[in-house]
Amino acid sequence: MTGLKRGTVALSPHDPEWARRAQETIRVLWEVFGDRAEDIQHIGSTAINGIQAKPIIDIAMGVESMEGLPLDRLLERGFQERHNRFSSNLLYVLETEDMVRTHQVHILEYGSLQWHNYVDLRDYMNAFPEKAREYEALKIRLQRECNNVQTVYTDGKHDYMERTLALAREYARNRGTA
Repeated sequence: MTGLKRGTVALSPHDPEWARRAQETIRVLWEVFGDRAEDIQHIGSTAINGIQAKPIIDIAMGVESMEGLPLDRLLERGFQERHNRFSSNLLYVLETEDMVRTHQVHILEYGSLQWHNYVDLRDYMNAFPEKAREYEALKIRLQRECNNVQTVYTDGKHDYMERTLALAREYARNRGTA
């Protein structure tokens, strides 16, 4: 299953279909942005092998400059611009008419700290399945406790994410990918 109704915090078992859906979206983004995109990656919990996740496909698209992007072409493909409460990066989503969000595309500066946070965390979690299971356990607990309030769920992960991102950055440096 892919998609989650706005105002709902729910986790789904890992679905291998998420990777296929992400690749389809990445192909569309390359068509829309061409050489304006430096890199496009499947990120977020749906990109972490074997863990439960909110079934929304997250994509990071790194660009050299935020100026002059063909965002009208993205709108023509059905994406909608949304506010990103965590940063000034651009956020575009795919939602159905009944407000079921299936995809989120984060457009940000390629090579920025946020770019590395997205990619390094995914790579770290996939390299260390025990860390992925630890993260999954936190997500399950927060989902039970948050009463469908997205900000409570997200804010509940903050301290864990700060600690884990530091480990993920160190892992990336040691691999030579940071």
